Amino acid sequence: MMKDAVAVATLIPGRLTVCTYGGFAPVCYKNPAGQLIGLDVSFLTRFAESLGLAIATLEHAFDGIWAKPGHNVCDVAGAGVMRRADRPPGAGGSWSDPYFQVERSLLVRTAEQNEFNQCQSLKGKKIVVTRGSTADIDAHKRYPHCTIQFVDEVAEGQGDAQEYIVKTLIASRRADAFGEGDVSNRYLGNKYGQAVAGGLALADIHPIDGLTETFNFITRNESSGVLDRLNAFIASNKGCYAPKP
Repeated sequence: MMKDAVAVATLIPGRLTVCTYGGFAPVCYKNPAGQLIGLDVSFLTRFAESLGLAIATLEHAFDGIWAKPGHNVCDVAGAGVMRRADRPPGAGGSWSDPYFQVERSLLVRTAEQNEFNQCQSLKGKKIVVTRGSTADIDAHKRYPHCTIQFVDEVAEGQGDAQEYIVKTLIASRRADAFGEGDVSNRYLGNKYGQAVAGGLALADIHPIDGLTETFNFITRNESSGVLDRLNAFIASNKGCYAPKP
């Protein structure tokens, strides 16, 4: 354990403030008590503890969360974010090293898995994605003849948007697929498969644009010492981010 909080300068002394998004279970989501939890939060909690810091989480919409640290909203942003040229952290923010890797996928009704695996001929389907996510970027390119819907529109006001999309919209055929990373969709399929007639399956698992999709944190440059120590923590703990499937 480093226990060198005195060597870092955080937004609030003694505390690592983290911006996250509560709609990507199991990466980051809310428990029944409304607390933000998940793989990202657990990883950053262990990092904060290694520095002798407490952790505080702030929920934000996913789209643009990579700019929050640079705007002095938090010390670190973590929400399963892929580092991309079209996601500038701004002059006040910096990307961390990668700490996890995923692929794109669709969560669908099991009976339609083969149909969705033929993405080139897919037409007329309703696919739900999180606005500004890699699923959003990927779906608009990969499924040009489908209707792309956004979580913040179809699940507005729902306590658990992911649960509502799967158990209500997909189950009732008001939506046909949920575009998420493979880790999130496997989690949702295992959790809610029995609630959908015929079950759920992952379809069209693929890398976005043929690239390796990694998760990266974003740090606040004025939080001196945080980025170097976070990268060192990632290097030492990358294999401990998620349980083996």
